[in-house]
Amino acid sequence: MNKKILMTPGPTMVPEEVLEINGRQPMHHRTQEFYELFSGLNLNLKKIFKTKMEVMTLTASGTGAMEASVANLFSKGDKVLFATIGHFGERFYDIAKIYGLDAELLDFGWGNAVDLNVLEDKLKDGDYKALFITQNETSTGVTNDIKAAAETAGKYSIPVIVDAVSSLGGIPLEMDKWGVDVVITCSQKCFMSPPGLSFISLSERAWGMAEKSTLPKYYFDLKKARKGVMKEKPDTPYTPAVSTIMAAKRATDMLLSLGLDNVYKRQEDFGKKVRDYIKDIGLQLFPEECIASNLISAIKVPEDISASDIINYILEKHNILITGGQGRLKGKIIRIGHMGYVTEEMLEKTLNALKEAVLKLKK
Repeated sequence: MNKKILMTPGPTMVPEEVLEINGRQPMHHRTQEFYELFSGLNLNLKKIFKTKMEVMTLTASGTGAMEASVANLFSKGDKVLFATIGHFGERFYDIAKIYGLDAELLDFGWGNAVDLNVLEDKLKDGDYKALFITQNETSTGVTNDIKAAAETAGKYSIPVIVDAVSSLGGIPLEMDKWGVDVVITCSQKCFMSPPGLSFISLSERAWGMAEKSTLPKYYFDLKKARKGVMKEKPDTPYTPAVSTIMAAKRATDMLLSLGLDNVYKRQEDFGKKVRDYIKDIGLQLFPEECIASNLISAIKVPEDISASDIINYILEKHNILITGGQGRLKGKIIRIGHMGYVTEEMLEKTLNALKEAVLKLKK
């Protein structure tokens, strides 16, 4: 049988040469060998984040770095705004509430993008300590305009924290140039690596906020992580996922050798190809095309077919895994991920399998 192809929002496919490195014996994390490897990864991360600031590596999923941003920058009762468009924006909000922040939810609805005019009206009168926003909402297949959102928040000197878990390295995001204060991502999406790592970078302003934070943190203490990264022999405060770091170094080398602009163009082409194809076979996107993601496509399920039947058919007949909707969209959409390590052949096979599934399953 052919190897399973993951066309999901993550984890995504991993190149064979990265898998090979991940399968090697791990190096010890307090050795010169590791220091050199970690230094190289840190340089790669700065280039991908488009920042001069340090990027901290955490042994955790993207949610771990999301929690770290809350725990390290704020104090109980701080007033913050969450501009949400789906499941993962709401998850970020839930984390803030658990930590005792005065978190306000500005919900634009699942399937919509943030309305910048509505956002500005909220920000100019709100006296918020920060704006939280998701760049690419994988639950709905929508991408927000982070550059414009940061410009809007910048008018009122409000720090911006961006969940770029599923987008960094796949679509443009320039942390320093756009005035973004915190960027969060992870290993298993556009970075073409196995799951297990998250990455976070803070602006100078954000580090100033961290100095005033009184919330408890231990494992996710970013000051400790920053101290480790800035050492002559950089390391992490605690034992990291060494094998995944080894893999991520190789994967980010590959990403940068391709050239980020070339990657962005490829993702743009993939997104258009999927959107055109699903229209050609009579299906509908869930969001409007003008805000649709180039990294993941959310597709409405036809009334006479169930989402689970489509997913199971494609898996059983073609060994390709796509996913369904989450939360309020469960059973209403299917989602095809086309981020990270995706080839033309993988995409063609997936789209052809989708067409076949729809034709076979129609009642």
